[in-house]
Amino acid sequence: QICRFSFVEKYGELGEGFIEAHHILPLTELTKESKTKIEDLAFVCSNCHRMLHRKRPWITLDDLKRLCNH
Repeated sequence: QICRFSFVEKYGELGEGFIEAHHILPLTELTKESKTKIEDLAFVCSNCHRMLHRKRPWITLDDLKRLCNH
């Protein structure tokens, strides 16, 4: 959802169906009763996922997308 990296294009069959999920709301802010919904997740490549967690507070998806497109 940020850089459009394709694990399939890069790794072929090995990359099929692989992606990382980033919780938009940090897990530390959830309660035991919280249920994660699909819209609570962003699907990103491994590098983008690490950059999202690089600083606190987390950078937003849109801000990282702008940095990625430079």
